[in-house]
This record gives sequence, structure tokens and C-alpha cells, in this order.
Amino acid sequence: MGRTYVVSVLLGGVAAFALATMSQAGLPTHMGFGLLAVLWLFATGNAYRHIRAGDRVSHRRWMIRSYALTFAAVTLRIYLPLSQMAGLPFDAAYQTISWLCWVPNLIVAEWIILRQRHTASIHESDSVAVA
Repeated sequence: MGRTYVVSVLLGGVAAFALATMSQAGLPTHMGFGLLAVLWLFATGNAYRHIRAGDRVSHRRWMIRSYALTFAAVTLRIYLPLSQMAGLPFDAAYQTISWLCWVPNLIVAEWIILRQRHTASIHESDSVAVA
């Protein structure tokens, strides 16, 4: 399943980067979608590299990031209709959404990772105190 995911992200990320250069609404949108594609490939590549090295903890952290970036497709499809229902001009909304569809997802992913690290350090200090 993991290899299928990696190949899918590789194909999707390369296609997304190519499409980002032709996206509507100009340079801010090209940059937003382009950076999303690059980070998606980077996060997934790092996850693959870490699991190949046997580092499951780092692999899990990079996969959280990768999934958050994958989920940008979903958040984009939530924000676009909401912006249209709110009556926002399409180009301005699309420029904003090209960043808004993935940056908050990545922030949440980092928060989850930090929380897991904090929880792990608490468990480590508890087991040291018991020993």
C-alpha cells in the first residue's frame, strides 16, 4: 500500500507542479500550488527514505505531513464553493485559496507531531522515574 501511495504522489506531484504553472489568477496562485506540489513530493520522499532506513518514527512524522498536503485537494474543494457563496471575486479568492488549502493543513500536522513528541517525552520521563 505504501509503494502505491508513493508512486501516486510522484505522479500527482509532478502533474500538480506542471499544472501550477498554468493555473488561473496569476503568480500568487502559481506559487501557492507550485510550492504545494514541491512540498508534497519532498514530504513523501522523506517518508519513503526514512522507512527504507528503518526509522519508523521519522517515517510516521513525514507521512503526517504528506497526508496533510494530500488533503489540500479536499480543503480546496471546500473553500472554493464557500468563497463563491460568499460572493468573493473569483481571482482574489482563488489566489488566497491556493495557499489556504494547504498551509493550515500543514500547521495542524506540525501541531500533531509536536504533541506526539511531547507525549512521548512525558512517557519517557515517567518510565525513567519508575526505573
